[in-house]
Amino acid sequence: MKKWFFSDNGEVTGPLALKESNEFISKNPDLYAWHPSYTHWVPVSCINEFETSVTPPPPPVAIPNDLIDDLIGEEKELITTLERIDKTIKITSDSLYEIDTELDNYSTIAHNLTEEVRVVVKTIEEQYAALQKNLANVIKADY
Repeated sequence: MKKWFFSDNGEVTGPLALKESNEFISKNPDLYAWHPSYTHWVPVSCINEFETSVTPPPPPVAIPNDLIDDLIGEEKELITTLERIDKTIKITSDSLYEIDTELDNYSTIAHNLTEEVRVVVKTIEEQYAALQKNLANVIKADY
């Protein structure tokens, strides 16, 4: 005779014979059942051996037309808002691209100017060194 175990939110009951099982299920239809021939716990509604009846859910309540119209109006407003946000994002993205391009240009200009300044400073330093040398030679010649 097959013996069944039942789980109700983790609380295990059993082993129960088929008749006892059906009585237990009639009081608690949302149980899981297990038998050593099973690999895992199964909802009792999925086991053909049990006398379970599934009560169909009540049909959905009709949605009032006023509510549907309100929801459609809100949906249209949301779509308009999202379109405006999309345009703003595109404009912002385009602006950021332009700024990034300008920054690249300024970076290149700054780099080139830095190199030019370095060359000019080096030239000035060389001229200064040459003037110091000439001045030292003039001072030697005077003595």
